[in-house]
Amino acid sequence: MRKGFRLATIIVLIISVLTLTTNQTSAATKVMWGKTELKIGQLGKVTILSNTSLWKLESDGSLSKIRDLKKGEEYRVYSYKSIHSGLYGVGAGAFVQKNVSIKYETPSKAKLRLLNGSKPEIIVTPVDPNPGETNPVEPPEPVEVISVE
Repeated sequence: MRKGFRLATIIVLIISVLTLTTNQTSAATKVMWGKTELKIGQLGKVTILSNTSLWKLESDGSLSKIRDLKKGEEYRVYSYKSIHSGLYGVGAGAFVQKNVSIKYETPSKAKLRLLNGSKPEIIVTPVDPNPGETNPVEPPEPVEVISVE
Protein backbone atom coordinates (compact mmCIF):
# COMPACT_ATOMS: atom_id res chain seq x y z
CA MET A 1 0.00 0.00 0.00
CA ARG A 2 2.88 2.36 0.74
CA LYS A 3 4.41 1.64 -2.67
CA GLY A 4 1.13 2.56 -4.38
CA PHE A 5 0.95 5.83 -2.43
CA ARG A 6 4.55 6.71 -3.34
CA LEU A 7 3.92 5.95 -7.00
CA ALA A 8 0.78 8.11 -7.02
CA THR A 9 2.67 10.97 -5.33
CA ILE A 10 5.48 10.78 -7.88
CA ILE A 11 3.01 10.80 -10.78
CA VAL A 12 1.21 13.85 -9.35
CA LEU A 13 4.53 15.69 -8.93
CA ILE A 14 5.61 14.90 -12.50
CA ILE A 15 2.29 16.12 -13.90
CA SER A 16 2.53 19.30 -11.82
CA VAL A 17 6.03 20.07 -13.12
CA LEU A 18 5.00 19.42 -16.73
CA THR A 19 1.94 21.67 -16.36
CA LEU A 20 3.99 24.52 -14.89
CA THR A 21 6.59 24.22 -17.66
CA THR A 22 3.90 24.30 -20.36
CA ASN A 23 2.21 27.38 -18.84
CA GLN A 24 5.52 29.24 -18.59
CA THR A 25 6.33 28.44 -22.25
CA SER A 26 2.98 29.72 -23.52
CA ALA A 27 3.30 32.89 -21.42
CA ALA A 28 6.73 33.57 -22.89
CA THR A 29 5.35 33.56 -26.44
CA LYS A 30 2.70 36.23 -25.73
CA VAL A 31 3.08 39.15 -28.17
CA MET A 32 1.50 42.39 -27.01
CA TRP A 33 0.43 45.03 -29.51
CA GLY A 34 -0.77 48.13 -27.74
CA LYS A 35 -3.41 47.16 -25.17
CA THR A 36 -4.21 43.81 -26.83
CA GLU A 37 -2.41 40.53 -27.37
CA LEU A 38 -1.65 39.76 -31.03
CA LYS A 39 -3.26 36.44 -32.03
CA ILE A 40 -2.70 34.08 -34.95
CA GLY A 41 -5.32 34.79 -37.64
CA GLN A 42 -5.68 38.42 -36.63
CA LEU A 43 -5.63 40.83 -39.60
CA GLY A 44 -5.27 44.05 -37.60
CA LYS A 45 -6.89 46.08 -34.86
CA VAL A 46 -9.26 48.99 -34.51
CA THR A 47 -8.77 51.72 -31.94
CA ILE A 48 -11.89 53.66 -30.96
CA LEU A 49 -11.13 57.39 -31.41
CA SER A 50 -14.57 58.58 -30.29
CA ASN A 51 -17.57 56.68 -28.93
CA THR A 52 -19.13 54.49 -31.63
CA SER A 53 -21.34 51.42 -31.96
CA LEU A 54 -20.69 47.70 -32.15
CA TRP A 55 -22.96 46.05 -34.74
CA LYS A 56 -24.36 42.63 -35.54
CA LEU A 57 -24.85 41.81 -39.22
CA GLU A 58 -28.29 40.25 -39.62
CA SER A 59 -29.10 37.53 -42.18
CA ASP A 60 -30.97 40.04 -44.37
CA GLY A 61 -27.85 42.27 -44.52
CA SER A 62 -29.11 44.90 -42.07
CA LEU A 63 -27.22 46.03 -38.97
CA SER A 64 -28.51 45.88 -35.41
CA LYS A 65 -26.72 47.65 -32.57
CA ILE A 66 -25.17 45.46 -29.89
CA ARG A 67 -23.69 48.14 -27.59
CA ASP A 68 -21.62 51.31 -27.48
CA LEU A 69 -17.82 51.24 -27.64
CA LYS A 70 -15.83 53.80 -25.64
CA LYS A 71 -12.99 56.04 -26.78
CA GLY A 72 -9.55 54.43 -26.28
CA GLU A 73 -10.70 50.79 -26.47
CA GLU A 74 -8.92 48.44 -28.89
CA TYR A 75 -10.35 45.39 -30.66
CA ARG A 76 -8.74 42.66 -32.75
CA VAL A 77 -9.91 42.49 -36.37
CA TYR A 78 -10.34 39.05 -37.94
CA SER A 79 -12.28 39.89 -41.12
CA TYR A 80 -13.45 42.71 -43.37
CA LYS A 81 -16.70 43.09 -45.33
CA SER A 82 -17.07 45.81 -47.95
CA ILE A 83 -20.81 46.33 -47.32
CA HIS A 84 -22.24 49.29 -45.33
CA SER A 85 -19.16 51.43 -46.22
CA GLY A 86 -16.89 48.77 -44.68
CA LEU A 87 -17.24 46.53 -41.64
CA TYR A 88 -14.35 45.24 -39.53
CA GLY A 89 -15.15 41.83 -38.01
CA VAL A 90 -14.06 41.74 -34.37
CA GLY A 91 -15.26 38.21 -33.62
CA ALA A 92 -18.45 36.51 -32.42
CA GLY A 93 -20.44 37.96 -35.34
CA ALA A 94 -19.77 41.55 -34.21
CA PHE A 95 -18.58 44.37 -36.47
CA VAL A 96 -17.25 47.89 -36.18
CA GLN A 97 -18.28 50.18 -39.03
CA LYS A 98 -15.46 51.91 -40.92
CA ASN A 99 -15.66 55.66 -40.23
CA VAL A 100 -13.76 58.60 -38.73
CA SER A 101 -14.51 57.36 -35.20
CA ILE A 102 -12.05 54.47 -35.52
CA LYS A 103 -8.47 53.88 -36.61
CA TYR A 104 -7.56 50.60 -38.33
CA GLU A 105 -3.97 49.31 -38.19
CA THR A 106 -2.13 46.19 -39.34
CA PRO A 107 0.65 44.56 -37.30
CA SER A 108 4.28 45.19 -38.27
CA LYS A 109 6.32 42.44 -39.89
CA ALA A 110 8.48 42.30 -36.76
CA LYS A 111 5.41 41.63 -34.55
CA LEU A 112 4.22 38.94 -36.97
CA ARG A 113 7.65 37.25 -36.87
CA LEU A 114 7.52 37.26 -33.06
CA LEU A 115 4.01 35.82 -33.13
CA ASN A 116 5.05 33.01 -35.46
CA GLY A 117 8.04 32.20 -33.26
CA SER A 118 10.62 33.20 -35.85
CA LYS A 119 13.99 34.37 -34.76
CA PRO A 120 15.51 37.50 -36.28
CA GLU A 121 16.93 36.92 -39.73
CA ILE A 122 20.67 36.37 -39.60
CA ILE A 123 22.76 36.07 -42.72
CA VAL A 124 25.60 33.62 -42.23
CA THR A 125 28.64 33.73 -44.49
CA PRO A 126 31.01 30.78 -44.50
CA VAL A 127 34.33 31.34 -42.74
CA ASP A 128 36.27 29.08 -45.11
CA PRO A 129 34.37 29.04 -48.41
CA ASN A 130 34.95 26.22 -50.87
CA PRO A 131 37.32 27.60 -53.54
CA GLY A 132 35.36 25.85 -56.27
CA GLU A 133 32.29 27.92 -55.40
CA THR A 134 33.93 31.35 -55.47
CA ASN A 135 34.88 33.57 -58.38
CA PRO A 136 38.59 34.26 -58.81
CA VAL A 137 39.69 37.74 -57.77
CA GLU A 138 42.01 39.56 -60.13
CA PRO A 139 44.90 41.41 -58.51
CA PRO A 140 44.76 45.19 -58.68
CA GLU A 141 46.82 46.96 -61.31
CA PRO A 142 50.14 48.25 -60.03
CA VAL A 143 50.17 51.90 -59.04
CA GLU A 144 53.14 54.03 -60.03
CA VAL A 145 54.51 55.93 -57.05
CA ILE A 146 56.00 59.34 -57.78
CA SER A 147 58.15 60.89 -55.09
CA VAL A 148 58.26 64.64 -54.76
CA GLU A 149 61.51 66.06 -53.41
